[in-house]
Amino acid sequence: MTAESDKGTLPVLVVGAGPTGLTMAAELARHGVHFRIIDRSPQPSEHSKALAVQPRTLEIFEDMGLIETALAQGLELTELNAYSEGRRIVHLTLSELDSPYPFILSLPQSTTENILIQHLKGLGVEVERQVEFTYLSQNNNEVTAVLHHGSGREELCRCHWLIGCDGAHSAVRHGLDLSFAGGDFDELFMLADVRIDWSEKPPAGLCLFNKGDRVIGVIPMPGDRFRIIAVLPPEARVWEGQTDEPGEPPLSAFQDLMNECCHIRATLSDPVWLSGFKVRFRKVLQYKAGRVFLAGDAAHVHSPAGGQGLNTGIQDAYNLAWKLALVVRGLGKSALIDSYHAERDGVAVALLKGTNFLTRVNIMRNPIGRQVRNRLAPLLVAQEVVQQRIKGFLSELAISYRKSPIVLEHRHSLLKTRVLPGSQPEEPNPNQWLQFSLGPSAGDRVPDASLTNLSTESHIRLFAILQGTRHCLLLLTGTDPSADVLQSLSRIAYQAEQKYDHSIHVHIVIGASSRPASLNWDGSTFLDEDLSLHHRLGAGSECLYLIRPDGYIGCRAQPADFSTIEEYFEHILIPRTS
Repeated sequence: MTAESDKGTLPVLVVGAGPTGLTMAAELARHGVHFRIIDRSPQPSEHSKALAVQPRTLEIFEDMGLIETALAQGLELTELNAYSEGRRIVHLTLSELDSPYPFILSLPQSTTENILIQHLKGLGVEVERQVEFTYLSQNNNEVTAVLHHGSGREELCRCHWLIGCDGAHSAVRHGLDLSFAGGDFDELFMLADVRIDWSEKPPAGLCLFNKGDRVIGVIPMPGDRFRIIAVLPPEARVWEGQTDEPGEPPLSAFQDLMNECCHIRATLSDPVWLSGFKVRFRKVLQYKAGRVFLAGDAAHVHSPAGGQGLNTGIQDAYNLAWKLALVVRGLGKSALIDSYHAERDGVAVALLKGTNFLTRVNIMRNPIGRQVRNRLAPLLVAQEVVQQRIKGFLSELAISYRKSPIVLEHRHSLLKTRVLPGSQPEEPNPNQWLQFSLGPSAGDRVPDASLTNLSTESHIRLFAILQGTRHCLLLLTGTDPSADVLQSLSRIAYQAEQKYDHSIHVHIVIGASSRPASLNWDGSTFLDEDLSLHHRLGAGSECLYLIRPDGYIGCRAQPADFSTIEEYFEHILIPRTS
């Protein structure tokens, strides 16, 4: 059959309409990029699949305008408990996480996908279903993809960029002939969505029950159901006919494990989904090959421990979309899209290490090792530093791009700060220098805070100010700004607004309870009345933070200096011609 070729070259083709592909499509649409999104399935999956939506992903949903819908359909979980032989060995509470959403949202993947699909429809975008990617070729200018339609028609789709979001068995990855290095767990994993009749009030939140080398987890779901996830040693045979690729286990297999592992009597019933599977941990060596990108499970697969998979795929898409959009629109340099691998590969490496560790600790087969684990776990988790590391990993709030090639940090050397007899310290003084050094670095996620909008006299969260598709420049006055500082920040604000008017929103944040008379700026201005943002950013004296569209700090400087902004944008943006 001869393939048909559509006229023209499409800017972007997204292959795969799972959570990663749908997020990619939604973000490309929001950033004004024309694209197509295809999927070989005739309809979205009806299975719950991935369940945990982590706090960082919820912050992304807020930026995308999806948070209210997601929260209305999900269930908030604020506790994590682990038991061994009936004794609690781990207890974590998430309510003090540094996020507007200090909890894990239990939300079936099918619901998450539907939310994204409806969001796309509102943007005028439909997923093209029963369209299968089969082959690609590329040159320096474009990619040619062969698409097979359900009707039998073949199409040659020419596009400038192609993004493979088509899952663990990615046809795009195979088409690129990329290595998918890693290994397999020998253990058997089983999932079920059921109702549970408890003999007494069960522990709150997400619970894990260990006994010997058996492990079973229980996660509350919306609609008075529970997700059961079980891990068995490789030699275990818990139902007749089980093989290395086990398929669908019977409900009795889960009931037997609950009876064995859980210290509370629980009766399972009314299963709506049962699944048995093996788990692989693998990762590509490169996220970009020519004009083709990989994201989500197409780039990395791992143990479901910690509920990271769906979230990492969504964040891959969120990281890439704004960069690719600038390049497609002729505004961004290649350094932007090259940074996708540099930033997200490190996340995947940490993800595989973390999920493998969590899995190995919980499926430990050596009896002595289990005894050591059960004794040490309560002691270790009681340490604040250990709790913070675990929570940062699970919530994904600790993800940072400090080593990214496109972030920039500038501050005076402390060695050049000196105090002469009878004089005032040069700026910044040592205390202010130290305070700034303890603030979030370039590449870190910016924290939220409450500010007062001077034009409306209303309170507004920083995350609401940052919403949108542009960079946001925050010029902070410090806690006791002089007239010279205010005039300097006003000049920088006007310079930035004039030179980067299509790429940036500029805001001056005053560390005071009222607007200083000497501020010569009529643009966006906020009061940090309780100095919460200044303290969180280490802004004891004047400084700047330039926030990327994905909520991470692109560059920061103390003192505020327009040349730092120019240096940052010179690396990633193509200068506009007049």
